[in-house]
Amino acid sequence: MTQNSIQNNEFNGDPAPQASPIEMVRDRLAGRWMIACILGVVLGGIGAFLAWNLTPVMYRSSGLLIASSNRAIVVKMLQDDGSNAKSHQSYLKTQVSLVTSDDVVSRALDSDQLQDLQRTRGYYPLYTSIKRNLTSENPKGTELIEVIYQDRDPESAKTVTNAIMNAYMEIHGNDKSVAISDTKKQIRDERMKIRSRINNLRRQQQELVTNSNNVVADVSGLIAAKSEECAAYNGMIEQIDETLAKIEERQRRLGEELTGDAIPDPTDQELMVFEPRINGLQVDLEQQEIKLATLRSRLGREHRIIRNLSSQIEATKATLESVKLDAANRWKSGPVGKEKSFRNQTELRQKISEKLDSRRKDMRDLQNFQNEYDSLQREIESNEADGAVLDERLTSLEREEPNIQDQVKIGQVATKPESPDRDRRGAIAFGAFGGAVVLVLGVFFLIGSVDQRTFAIRQLKMDQGQFHCLGVVPDTSRASMEPELLNIGMNCVHKLRNKIESIRFRQDSGYIMLISSPFQGDGKTTLVQLLGHSYAAAGFKTCIVDCDFVGRSLSHSLNMLDRRGLKEIIKEGEIDEKLVELDRDNLCLIPIGLDEVVTPEMMQMDVVENLFEELRDKFDFVIIDTGPLSGSIESMPIAGNVDGVILALRKGRSRVPLKRCVRDLHDLNAPYLGVVLNYADKSDYKDITSVSKSIEQVIKEEAAGVRKRNALTESLNARSRKSRSKE
Repeated sequence: MTQNSIQNNEFNGDPAPQASPIEMVRDRLAGRWMIACILGVVLGGIGAFLAWNLTPVMYRSSGLLIASSNRAIVVKMLQDDGSNAKSHQSYLKTQVSLVTSDDVVSRALDSDQLQDLQRTRGYYPLYTSIKRNLTSENPKGTELIEVIYQDRDPESAKTVTNAIMNAYMEIHGNDKSVAISDTKKQIRDERMKIRSRINNLRRQQQELVTNSNNVVADVSGLIAAKSEECAAYNGMIEQIDETLAKIEERQRRLGEELTGDAIPDPTDQELMVFEPRINGLQVDLEQQEIKLATLRSRLGREHRIIRNLSSQIEATKATLESVKLDAANRWKSGPVGKEKSFRNQTELRQKISEKLDSRRKDMRDLQNFQNEYDSLQREIESNEADGAVLDERLTSLEREEPNIQDQVKIGQVATKPESPDRDRRGAIAFGAFGGAVVLVLGVFFLIGSVDQRTFAIRQLKMDQGQFHCLGVVPDTSRASMEPELLNIGMNCVHKLRNKIESIRFRQDSGYIMLISSPFQGDGKTTLVQLLGHSYAAAGFKTCIVDCDFVGRSLSHSLNMLDRRGLKEIIKEGEIDEKLVELDRDNLCLIPIGLDEVVTPEMMQMDVVENLFEELRDKFDFVIIDTGPLSGSIESMPIAGNVDGVILALRKGRSRVPLKRCVRDLHDLNAPYLGVVLNYADKSDYKDITSVSKSIEQVIKEEAAGVRKRNALTESLNARSRKSRSKE
């Protein structure tokens, strides 16, 4: 197994940390918390404001009606064995339902109390609101009926409640005796009108019968008889049509002209009726044929009896034909035949058709008469039913009238509520605020799932373990204000070097490491310089090589763009002449060079191998800087021939290209070591670095009283000093 494959297997086999839901949320919202929270709070505030102002607040106003049990009907029932209480409860339930009935609501809407409110809101909206928000109930064990109405306006709640109670009192309350008297009068007047309508309808029925000359009102029998006559006439017309068709067919067959005197041939039935002898001859002929068939089975065909019987049969047939012909001639010449002539049949058909039309007209007249009579009868029955209802209502009112005094009275009028009865604005506003915040966080969570940027080192560590995060390099842009950042940064780089040393394979020749990145500007050149200084400081003979043909950042940052370097080595060889010693001991540089003829396309595998072989012989550690791994031409052949590859990723950059780079390195069987997060915040490196305070700073803090020495160590030191003084 090769060294590269061993390293790949090692890193591919790293167990991937299992991200908890909390870690997943932190990963997706990393770097977006501030804007997500601000936007969530803003949208939540807007939602809460709208919910607070749009949520209706309901005010509850109630009034009391007293239904006294000292009514005549109840007193009368005191003689019963306790059933009066049940009767009163039933009465209360009835009154509770009457308070919210349609007639009470309609009366309240028509009252003067609700005219202004009706004009403001409209009749039907106000009616619907009252039906939906009006309730009535009977508190258990009391004679009270509580009328309750809820509305968005407290004044309207009070007004509607009082209007409902007044309307109820007008219809079912103390003024019921007057109302019942008026109702009885109205019922009697309406009953008289109904009776007058019934008499008028019956008079119309009688006039209808008289004008139609019908003896009875039910003419369904006459209609049936007329229908049978029409059917008979239709049958006669069909027979005449058949006779006329026969005459026309006979005249066409004989080639004669059709005239009114043409008579059809009589049928056998008509001839038998006209000449009785035909029937007798046919009977004789049948008997003779039966006798011949019987004797022929016993006697021969030439027997005398057979010949005589055959002669008789032939004679009988001749006689039958002669009689038929004579009867037909006599039938045609006689009155029966003439009656069957084309002219007579045509005239007869015309007469029968006229009779049929007349019967049909009579039947239609009878049907119209019956329909009109039945319509009047149905109207009479409808008015009689209405009259029966009015009679029943009148009887009920007369039965209840003696017991209606002082049944119900208003016990307490409704007042304007001071505070809302049901205020859900707070809960709804809080829900709207929370929903908006959750929605915004959810949207940013989805954005984070699609746009997987890196804002913290834990994102690289928790991302399925595929990146193998080696460490961080802090953002030193604030070093002028925070000088300790420089020490922290170098400490991070030294720890990164130690991490690399702990995982890289040891070998006799020099170790070559490639540092690249998914993007331009990820800080790979800075990382190359920092690691070069760290390895040189550790005593490694180190060389940093600028292989970025396009960016040339390493040569530029060290002001070596005017020096010969890598391009000349590729073209001419002789590495020693192109090496540039830097200010740090053990640290050299190979700049990119000046020869424009040498291009990235010339970085072939054999060229790279030869170059690396010489570098291994000369240096302990070689760090190569190339362009972005996914975009530069020279990075791939170099990555396939180095001993280790590190990727640099700038904080805030997407991890999707980083994943592609790692996949490409594995496809090349390149020894991928891991990724370094560049430009990291304090939260990323506070757990992996620690810098001790300088002794000068410690002494200064002790003198100022900010810092105190440990009492235990001081006592031990004091004993040591005392023992030394004795000696």
